[in-house]
Amino acid sequence: MRSGELFLLIGVVLCACATAAEQPAQFSPGDILIASSGDPNEAVPPAGADPNRTWDPAAHLVADWESVSVNMASQIYNPAVRPEVGLQGPQWSMSLSGVIDIIDSNGLIGLAQGPSSVKAYDQDGQLIASSTTDSPLVRWYQQPMSWRLPDDFPAWMRLERVSLNLPVEPDVAYPDVLSSVEWTLNVLVADEAKTVDVPFEATDTWVELTPGMEILVEQAIAEQGRYQYRIQLRYDPAQVDYLTGASVAIWRDEALPPAAVLKMEVVNAEGESVRSGSSSSSTSGSSTQRIRTTIGSGSCATCGDAAFFRYTLVSDLYELAATFVLTGVPVPEF
Repeated sequence: MRSGELFLLIGVVLCACATAAEQPAQFSPGDILIASSGDPNEAVPPAGADPNRTWDPAAHLVADWESVSVNMASQIYNPAVRPEVGLQGPQWSMSLSGVIDIIDSNGLIGLAQGPSSVKAYDQDGQLIASSTTDSPLVRWYQQPMSWRLPDDFPAWMRLERVSLNLPVEPDVAYPDVLSSVEWTLNVLVADEAKTVDVPFEATDTWVELTPGMEILVEQAIAEQGRYQYRIQLRYDPAQVDYLTGASVAIWRDEALPPAAVLKMEVVNAEGESVRSGSSSSSTSGSSTQRIRTTIGSGSCATCGDAAFFRYTLVSDLYELAATFVLTGVPVPEF
């Protein structure tokens, strides 16, 4: 696992978009989305996924539609040049931009970069568009955007966005409304999480952070609101992995580790994060033992001196297929 047509004389192309009047900061349970683990025979769960696990998407994720786009094309040919060709079209295609609000991040590690299946139904409940993505060689999970943006960013910018392509057959009638749009998005989750604080002080002794992983603090300087450090992690990736990057890659038949490091931050004596800083890391070693070296520095004039390295660790990792259902989605008018 590692921490991704045409001989045209006259053409007409129309595009319309329906967008929400305003961006909600957070959706309420009464909105038009239902999230559930879904039927693994209907959805496309990742290989090895266990539908009986306890993490319930409906308790953690709420979504809505952000915009609906329709592209409609019609084409005619000059009968003096191509008398055998009649009117082409109109043909149309549709896409929907969905947003997901993480109302409870407990247990969540990452969201798949795109949906594994999509279905759309017209006002009469007839299926008008569907698509399924084959299981890729590598599945990518993205750390939620809201975890990577400052707290003062607008709420609508912190929502997760999902693009849904809805391929439509040429003979399908244009709908008055989408009575239902369903999509499945795989998520990477964990049942257990804990934090471990390591004193911000240099030592020449390796200390166990969790079974299979040890830490050595080679340098730790904290004075007058400034800090600097150099640390090493020695670990067996079969027992515990390091997933603090923005994305996680899982090979098709790869087994998930029993545990993983999800985050490391420097905190003061009161446990408050010392946010202002930078770090760089490098990893070396083999498939049975790796060494991760991290060098960092920063300052925090208002929060005091660095006191601990705080690690967030998760265990009992697994993948789950979360199915979302939107109802009453409007479509653009022409």
